[in-house]
Amino acid sequence: MVPVSHSRTSIGYSGHVDPSLRRNAIAHRLSRKDGPVGAQENVVFDCTQTGRFGLRGPGTLAWLEEAGLSAPEAVNTALTLACGTSVLRLGQQEVLLAAPPGDSGARLRELRKAWQDSALPAKGYDAYRDEGWAWFVISGPTAPALMRRISMADLRPESLKPGDLAQTRALHLDAVVARFDHFGAVSYDIFIDIASAAFALDVLTETAAGTNSGFQFAALHATE
Repeated sequence: MVPVSHSRTSIGYSGHVDPSLRRNAIAHRLSRKDGPVGAQENVVFDCTQTGRFGLRGPGTLAWLEEAGLSAPEAVNTALTLACGTSVLRLGQQEVLLAAPPGDSGARLRELRKAWQDSALPAKGYDAYRDEGWAWFVISGPTAPALMRRISMADLRPESLKPGDLAQTRALHLDAVVARFDHFGAVSYDIFIDIASAAFALDVLTETAAGTNSGFQFAALHATE
C-alpha cells in the first residue's frame, strides 16, 4: 500500500521538476530549522523540499544496475548509499531515491539526468514522488512512542529495524514509513500524499502534544 499520487501523465513529460509543486499547504506554518540536530532532541521535520526521485515499472532495477547503484534485495527494505542517497524498494520494480533530509539534492539531480539520458529499452518511468508526496521525519528518544499513537502497525524499534520500511496506514492516511535513524537517534521517514500534508501536520501536532515530550516542529529546506 502506497500513498495515492496526484501525478501527471508521463506523455510529453520533459523530466523537469516544478519547484512550485512542492509548496504544500504547511510551508507557511513551520519555521526553518537552523543548526545541527541533537540525538536527544524530539523533532518533527517537514522535509518535503528535499529531493527525491521515484521510478516504477519494467526496467527500473536494470537502470539502477546500469547507474552502478545498489538496490535492496527485498521489497519493503531500504539502504543508504555511500553518497548519502537512500534507496527504498517499494515493489519488485519500484524504488524511491531520496537525498538526506535537508540536502541540496545535487546528487539526485545527477541521477535523474542519468536516467533521462539512459538508452536502455526499458528503464522504468517517473512516478512523480517528488511532486506527489509530502515527507516528514520524526526523530528522537520519544519518536517510537509518537509512532505508536499515529499508527496501529507495529513500528516499534525492535520490529521495524533500521533499513526496514512498511507500506501501511499512519496519520489516518496511506503511508510509507521507513526507518533510517537520522541524527544519531531512532528516526522514521513518513511519505504521504502531498494533498494531505496540512491534515497530517494537524494530527502530528495534536498527538505530539499528548506525549508531553517537547517535540519541536520545523521545516528542513535544501541547503545551498
